[in-house]
Amino acid sequence: MKNNIDSKIKKYFNVNIEFIKLFFILFIVNILIYGQKIFYYSLPADDYMRFYGDDNTRLLITNSARWGQAFMNDYIFSGVLQIMPYLHGIIGIFSFTLLGFLTIRFFNITNKLDIFIGTLLISATPMFAHNLFFSTNITTWITLVFGLYGFMLLFKKNIYLKLLGFLLLVFSIANYQTIIQVTITITIFKLIFELININDIKSMKFILMKYIYIIAIIAIAYFVSYEINELVLRINGWEHEHRLAKAKEIAPLSNYLHRLKNTYISWIKLDHFQNQFNIFYALLSILGIFSAILLKISNNGTNTVKIIATAIIIILLASIPIIINLPVLLGLNIPPRAHFTIGWVIAGFYILQVKLFKKNFKIIPLSLSIILLIINIYYISIFFDAGIRQTNSDILRANLIVNRIRMNNQYTTEPVSFKIVGGRKFNVLGWDLKFEQPFSTHWAKYKIFKYFTDLKFKKMNESEWAKMKKYIIDKNERIYDYPGKNSIIVYKNKVVLFLDSSRINMLINKRKYLNKFKNKQPDVVAKFNIYLEDNIIYYKKEHCNKEDIKNQFFLRIYNDKNIKNNRVNKNLDFYFYDRGVLKNGTCIAAVPLKDIEYSRIYTGQFVRGKKIIWEINLYR
Repeated sequence: MKNNIDSKIKKYFNVNIEFIKLFFILFIVNILIYGQKIFYYSLPADDYMRFYGDDNTRLLITNSARWGQAFMNDYIFSGVLQIMPYLHGIIGIFSFTLLGFLTIRFFNITNKLDIFIGTLLISATPMFAHNLFFSTNITTWITLVFGLYGFMLLFKKNIYLKLLGFLLLVFSIANYQTIIQVTITITIFKLIFELININDIKSMKFILMKYIYIIAIIAIAYFVSYEINELVLRINGWEHEHRLAKAKEIAPLSNYLHRLKNTYISWIKLDHFQNQFNIFYALLSILGIFSAILLKISNNGTNTVKIIATAIIIILLASIPIIINLPVLLGLNIPPRAHFTIGWVIAGFYILQVKLFKKNFKIIPLSLSIILLIINIYYISIFFDAGIRQTNSDILRANLIVNRIRMNNQYTTEPVSFKIVGGRKFNVLGWDLKFEQPFSTHWAKYKIFKYFTDLKFKKMNESEWAKMKKYIIDKNERIYDYPGKNSIIVYKNKVVLFLDSSRINMLINKRKYLNKFKNKQPDVVAKFNIYLEDNIIYYKKEHCNKEDIKNQFFLRIYNDKNIKNNRVNKNLDFYFYDRGVLKNGTCIAAVPLKDIEYSRIYTGQFVRGKKIIWEINLYR
């Protein structure tokens, strides 16, 4: 038995040794392309959130429907294995290279240059760079390989291999649903390659049925993964908040038609070289479509077969934008890091072109692809350079904040009760990804202080914050955003860092504006009497109670006196306690209209989504 296995392994290596060597050359090339991920340190907001095994199981299952990734993070990549950027970088690059290499070999390409270019078109893309930036995506990269290999097993005759392939695909979908788009894209191009060579109707029917079966298996794998996620939600008593649950909701037909239109006109938004990418993606796509049609028309077979096969090929090619932007069709947002299906699409178009142009004009697709790869490499280099500088800047800023806390006259000892108010971007040159920065995300802003500074703290509770807020409002005329002079308030072993001071300043101004109120005759008598004084609008009600102020106030500013004109110049809707006080049975609120030009004010109170309680118009 052992000799038999050894013999098979030796035979496999003897037959495929040249391709194995080529794969490792490609792996080394990709290490050089993505090298900054391995040789330098970078950390985005999601990695802060999950750092050292922070529990994000519920988030993954309720928000992303990724039960597989949640369980892998809990039981395999947990603790210090959760984030090891250098090791994870190597594994990620290996996985991307393998994904590209296996795909091109699955397309039965034997020319080494075409394998080389095709593999890099799939594996060395800005989208994979965005994905690789998250060290905690390690489960994604590994299980993408599982999913691709499982998909390939579906083409085997052995029923047990098919079953294994199905299970691998289910688990891959449970880690990252984008594998669905990848496998459907591969299916489309594999079918196109076969249709090009078909000469009779009978063979065409057989092939079409085979690929319909493959698509059906992918769909079933998705539904199985979805139902397992639903089961986990029910067992834990968690709400159905995840993206797939939202996508499942039935929308009006007009919504789907609008989304369908967007799948064809939406470009992937990249941080650098946007126009260059658009041009080369478009050129390679147009040439690929032209090649597919011309290959079929010029092939042997009856005119009937050619017409039917060409029509099917055109339909398949027309469906590609929908597959790339599938989440858009479902009403979901898709970040650049999940858009890596585009690599498979461009590689498919490249193969169609080299099949058509062969030796004489192969320089055309080859040149276009090499230029695109050069742009990819430049993008990846700039992206990681900016990301590394962003990480360094964020960690330095966190430590500077700690130094300022300790230098404050009010500072005594640690641990302190710590409160961070709001979020804010502090992006370096070339980096403008808000939700990949710790200071702009609620799930990461405390983690950077916990893991990258020596500040000993606990998060401030609500009662402590209420006392601290009163102290800040009473003692300050204005609070400035960090790094402003009073953006860090230290008082009685409590610390508040203001990344966004707009709300606290509104509360400070509330006191100032209410003290200015002269209580003259109202300009308009209503449920709340309205006063206009010194470019401030006041709302006052005697014999007032909490029931009167529980609903939101609307305040809309218009430059047109025509009531039928609904173009709002300024929306200043507010809740009472943001702008007012209830004292001794009297309610009074103040909203400044400073520097706002208007000819009409429309204000009142409403129950959101239901009815208007009261309303009035004031004219200038």
